[in-house]
Amino acid sequence: MSKPELNRMKVLAQIDDGRLTVANGANMLGLRRRQVFRLLYGIARQ
Repeated sequence: MSKPELNRMKVLAQIDDGRLTVANGANMLGLRRRQVFRLLYGIARQ
């Protein structure tokens, strides 16, 4: 995995654990809240 991919996974893990809000995580990743929810949903299905 590349550094940006690892960073994205770390942020998503923090959101999933409740240590970070979706809005803050989306801001950190430069995404919209809806896209973050889609990424979380995709991770949960794996």
